[in-house]
Amino acid sequence: MKSGMQQRKSFAGVAVLSLALAVFSSACGDDDEKDPQNTPDSGTPDSGTPDSGTPDSGTPDAGPVTTVSDADIALARFNTDGTLDTTFGASGTTRVDLSTVAGGTKDAVWGLAADGTNRLVVFGSRRGEGDRVDADRVVVRFSANGARDTTFGTEGVYTLNVSNLSDGARHGIVQTDGKIVASGYTSQPTGAGTQAANRIVLLRLDDAGKADNTFGWKGVVNSAPFGAVNPPTNPEWGMAEAYAVGQFRDGSYVTTGYGRSASSGTVDVVNFKYSATGERDLNWGSNGIALLDLVSDNDRGRNLLVLNDDRVCTVGSATPVAQKISALVFMLDKNGARDTTFNTEGYKLYDFERPEQAFFGVAKSADGNWVAAAGYRAGGSEDDDGVLAIIPVGGSGTEVFKAAPISETDHDRFWSVAFDASNRVYVAGFVTEGGDNKMVVARYTTAGALDTTFGTGGVVKHNFIVGKTEEAVRGIVVQSDGKIVVAGTADK
Repeated sequence: MKSGMQQRKSFAGVAVLSLALAVFSSACGDDDEKDPQNTPDSGTPDSGTPDSGTPDSGTPDAGPVTTVSDADIALARFNTDGTLDTTFGASGTTRVDLSTVAGGTKDAVWGLAADGTNRLVVFGSRRGEGDRVDADRVVVRFSANGARDTTFGTEGVYTLNVSNLSDGARHGIVQTDGKIVASGYTSQPTGAGTQAANRIVLLRLDDAGKADNTFGWKGVVNSAPFGAVNPPTNPEWGMAEAYAVGQFRDGSYVTTGYGRSASSGTVDVVNFKYSATGERDLNWGSNGIALLDLVSDNDRGRNLLVLNDDRVCTVGSATPVAQKISALVFMLDKNGARDTTFNTEGYKLYDFERPEQAFFGVAKSADGNWVAAAGYRAGGSEDDDGVLAIIPVGGSGTEVFKAAPISETDHDRFWSVAFDASNRVYVAGFVTEGGDNKMVVARYTTAGALDTTFGTGGVVKHNFIVGKTEEAVRGIVVQSDGKIVVAGTADK
């Protein structure tokens, strides 16, 4: 097995690009096409990035496929016993429609965070204004009780338009000072003929929802870590994506995602470090990168968090052998070296006995002693199931990893996970029942047992609209009073 730090490709230097960025703080746009391309949902939530030949988040529905013309940002809040909290939003739920252009106009959600006063921040995308068919990144803030916070941005929304290109919005964080950082990537022209390649795009806002001009260029870092492969003979560029961003105690940042230094081929898990003002740190890791490449097949980072001791925990998927995708946890120390105290090679693969498995959600307990990762298993002519790993990272404890199906006969997947103050674990995603997708939340102990005092047998299901396929939780947070808020998409 090859060392992931070994640079089997010729890594080019850093390029922090000042392309023509149109940065708007008004409510503008969603995805590609009339039915936006990069819109995550319970059917195609990974924007078409294939692992085993099909989108690795694409979930076949139990019934016939229906054309979705519109989907909204949707939030719901539950009491600690799992009942819907009717004091939140309108009788327990909030819906926001950011894309009002005629035709297919899905709003998308990729993540949810809460600030120190329990205000809620949604990270996602919407379609561009007018006849545009590209996606704009959005950050939307709500009060703790689910009302749109009109003091933030423009009517509660900040929108980033990257030169009318389709942006791939991903996860984000709220800092202790109230600033907000949103991760993602955008396919942009490289200048090498007609080539376009994905580049990391980070956005930082102040507490009022305005671009933070002390970060990057007008609040935006547009970063191409893998430049031209070999300018004299091959001017085409590599690519890199940022699925998530975390912050170290000194204020600097780390991203995870996947990329390659070549212009085509397989991708590797890639982590990069940026200073508090947005510059790449080339002294971190190996020449500024921490990379995981198992056997020259596709390995992908999907989410990360920074632990209390500044270790970096990345989750995603890796391919140890052909036609076998395993769920992955990859641990780095604060300097970007593999954390061999976690495992000999700094990572662990988790096999849930299916051809395709991945973690998409990750969370840490408030005391820093536990990490939970949530995702799915698929393939093998069986229905998809949620999967869960609960890992001690401080103090004592026993690791648990298990398939955790919500339904034994229909599809279900987990996309997000959170801890409460008592170290109970909440996993959230969707379940398909008779062709109807429902949001789902389940609560577990750190021993991996369902907490039957929550909902029905430890599980809560919520249907924004019956008979639709576009419903899924993409983010979950537990507020300081123990109430649980979820955010995702829901059909009209």
